[in-house]
Amino acid sequence: MESAALLSPSSDERLWINLRDRVDDILGDPKLNRSTCDAEFKRGKRFMEDSMLLIKGLDSVSSSLSQLTDVLGAAQQGLNDLAKPSLRKSQKRESKRTIDEEEEQRKAKKRCGPNVVQELEDSKEEANLKENLEDKQNSIDVTKNVNLDKAKNLAMSMVSKGASLAKELKMIRAELNFMQERCTLLEEENRRLRDGPGKGAMPDEDDLVRLQLEALLAEKSRLANENANLRRENQCLHQLVEYHQLTLENLTPSYEEEINGLQLDFSSPDRRADSESDDHENLNAGELSDISNAKTNLTSLDKQSNVQENI
Repeated sequence: MESAALLSPSSDERLWINLRDRVDDILGDPKLNRSTCDAEFKRGKRFMEDSMLLIKGLDSVSSSLSQLTDVLGAAQQGLNDLAKPSLRKSQKRESKRTIDEEEEQRKAKKRCGPNVVQELEDSKEEANLKENLEDKQNSIDVTKNVNLDKAKNLAMSMVSKGASLAKELKMIRAELNFMQERCTLLEEENRRLRDGPGKGAMPDEDDLVRLQLEALLAEKSRLANENANLRRENQCLHQLVEYHQLTLENLTPSYEEEINGLQLDFSSPDRRADSESDDHENLNAGELSDISNAKTNLTSLDKQSNVQENI
């Protein structure tokens, strides 16, 4: 009966229904699965970032602790170095006392009997014990005071260092705030410059830039016209110089031939020849001076035109 009930169709239907529900639960909605996967990925990423920040913080704390241990070790070494001279002094004192006591004992043995020597030795031992205890107590007090002073100085230095670090942190925060404000202003200005011409709203700065560009263009055109005029003047002067050179080359031989061909006789031929030669020399000197002046003017004009072209 039980085997028949298990193999009945109702049990098969329940089995298939359970399997279908199980498969549906496993598969589920892909959108939900994606959203859950994204959420888990973001959560894991955030957890990794938090863990990295925590590791960095722990590293900084460990570095600061190592620095503090180094400082404390240096302070302890300094205290030990300071305590060493006092110990050396106490040892020297004890050695001197022992030497003095031995000498006194020898002298007492020579002077007195054995009983008196024993009493003196006992009294001296008690006095030495008291002095040793007092010296030890004094050395301990001195070392404690020195340690306390060093600890106080170290604490004060650490406090001052912490205050300076706090001031530096405040300054860095102020600089960061200023940089953030500057970045926001630059972003707003960039957005305004990017969106302003598209909307048709020309700001005052664009008007100023436009006026400056117009003035520069007018100045450029004026300089170009002036340069063209100077070039024309330069060409004219070159032509004049060439003309004067050609006329001089043509006049000098003909003038000499005419003077030599005339050969007029006067009462004072030497004076006349001298005056004619002087006139000829003066004429040539005047023409040469005119040519040199024209050349200097041409060079100055060339320099001015080159300067204006460079501008």
